[in-house]
Amino acid sequence: MKSFYAICGAALLVSAGAASAESAAVPASAPAKRLTRNHSNLRIEYTDYSKLYGDRAVLTADSRLGIGGPTRFTFSLSEGQRRAPDHKSRATRAEAGVGHDWTDRLTTHTSMSLATNGSVFAKRQFSQDVSYELTKGLVGTVGGEYSSYGNSHNVTNWSAGGAYYLPGATVSYRFNLYDSNRFGHSHAHLASVRVKDPGGSGSTRLWLGHGTSLYEVDMPGNPKGKFTSVALMRSQPIGGGVALDIGVNRGWYDTPTGSYRGTGVVAGLSFSEAPF
Repeated sequence: MKSFYAICGAALLVSAGAASAESAAVPASAPAKRLTRNHSNLRIEYTDYSKLYGDRAVLTADSRLGIGGPTRFTFSLSEGQRRAPDHKSRATRAEAGVGHDWTDRLTTHTSMSLATNGSVFAKRQFSQDVSYELTKGLVGTVGGEYSSYGNSHNVTNWSAGGAYYLPGATVSYRFNLYDSNRFGHSHAHLASVRVKDPGGSGSTRLWLGHGTSLYEVDMPGNPKGKFTSVALMRSQPIGGGVALDIGVNRGWYDTPTGSYRGTGVVAGLSFSEAPF
């Protein structure tokens, strides 16, 4: 545990910022032609839960690499830890994905991940998104995802949503419907607004979430209940293709085992040309 928090501390000193600017600033349904640049992120996320629900910390490095054509590859490596009074769990997750432009309007993204502990991340996860530009600036997306948390705990997630791109802003929405072999059906709504700085490359983004599923916050021990969440992130360019990202979030949860709150911070650096 001490070594993990030492790594987290080092990441904060090195990155001195917050959540991945690209992953947080561009929705999954963004037209692929807007995502052709190589890009990488280094970030740390920490959430403290009220009462006796402990905390969660995740350190992530990821990259998106183009190959000079309509195909892009994504790679991600995460180290996470969940801590509560009665248990401590630690896990490593590796993820790889591929995005492809089939036409000027049609784009797909496929990803797969493996993790060492199902109480921190899904042990196995496969996802598929299909996006289509319905009209100029309006992109619709449908997707499916299969997750296995181990011990015969499997979850299927179907989603649909879209994003509308304005000259200085982006508005997006996504609905997720979950089917768990242990806990039945649940759902989640997520809406966001991103505003770009006038005449600059920085941006600010707000997320609002609500629903009956807690899988989106990676809590397989209490995957069903009610939640409301709000998050804010600022991406501030600091020169040389590097942006400093700072984010805060708050969630309110009501589950069969109790009600609690989660308060989180995200910090990191994003690079417009992937250095790793």
